[in-house]
Amino acid sequence: MGGETEDRDGTRNIGALVTGSGSITVGGSAVGNQTIHHEPEPPRHRAAGHGREDRGGGGQRADIGILTVLPEEMSAVVDVLGRMTDYASYQMFGGAQVHEASVRTDHGTLRTVAMQTLQHGPRSAALAYRDLRQHYRPPIVLLVGIAGGIRSRLDIGDVVISDEVIYYDARKETPTGILRRGQAQTMAPVLLHRLNEFFVRHRGTVQLDPDEHFRIHRGPVGSGDAVITDADSDIRIYLERFNERTLAVETEAGGVAQAFYEEINVDQTLRGWLTIRGISDLADRNKGHEHHDLAARHAAAVMERLLPYLWLTGAGQ
Repeated sequence: MGGETEDRDGTRNIGALVTGSGSITVGGSAVGNQTIHHEPEPPRHRAAGHGREDRGGGGQRADIGILTVLPEEMSAVVDVLGRMTDYASYQMFGGAQVHEASVRTDHGTLRTVAMQTLQHGPRSAALAYRDLRQHYRPPIVLLVGIAGGIRSRLDIGDVVISDEVIYYDARKETPTGILRRGQAQTMAPVLLHRLNEFFVRHRGTVQLDPDEHFRIHRGPVGSGDAVITDADSDIRIYLERFNERTLAVETEAGGVAQAFYEEINVDQTLRGWLTIRGISDLADRNKGHEHHDLAARHAAAVMERLLPYLWLTGAGQ
């Protein structure tokens, strides 16, 4: 790098370094050869058919973040987002596929991004939540998918919106039996207000077309790693004792609720989480995959109708 000199104060001058393009002005004298250094651009990835750059580096804030688990769940969400403005799909640097769209409301436009967790269960859901928050900083995160109903008034295809999540896996095993230590996380008040307004307007029913409609319910859901396929399961009995209004069981909301709880004091822009679950089975021996598509499609339909009600809690207010 050119000749090296030493100033009277003992500092060493090894030349001038220019990064990027443009010119440099030096006051006084400068000794040494000039070295031009161009910073390489980060690699860009494009999703086939969409031509969008990879945005996994952050900086693109979203108003609403959506997490799904199963392919059927993501497919149903993508069908909804695809009908909205500026839909695009692309890969993050980590390999996760991201789907985004602009949701138009009476108050303005909400930017919405959706990602799928790597695996099922609360741990993977918590990591996906943090990944979503790190890259897009959505103040609201929705978990959209399917669940097993545990109340007699629920039918296959109904949708449950959870206002409380009961984590059922925490327990102590003793010689005399299992002592469960339920942990409940309640939805943030600002979202409860918006949910109240949603139910006032929709009156507990969604009509998709003249021949297809389903009911919407609101109440607690149980969440944990255990998949329940027994109508007499100890977990079902425990949940009904913990809160007799518990409607359904699933395996991710507990992780999302806990991740939100641990972050709320760090980031004051956070507004809350919300769980939307279509009932695909009744958490008994008949549990299977037959109604996954139906339940996921109904959950996504409720999400589509609920999004405009979340404007007042979004970043765009």
